[in-house]
Amino acid sequence: MKQIRYEKEVWGSGIIRRIPVVTCGCGTEVWCYNSWSNECDCGTEYNGSGQRLAPREFWGEETGEVF
Repeated sequence: MKQIRYEKEVWGSGIIRRIPVVTCGCGTEVWCYNSWSNECDCGTEYNGSGQRLAPREFWGEETGEVF
């Protein structure tokens, strides 16, 4: 089962942001800074909430889009 924890990060302006940190299936921790896509060293990608994304070759498949 995938593990997600949240780390607090304080930006220079004093804004506190909670960053999801995912433990990937390969054992690597992935910090999900980007709201769109965060890639693990093994190639697995996660969105900004820590949810695993489908491989890029399948992106747009349901809408007929191509990369």
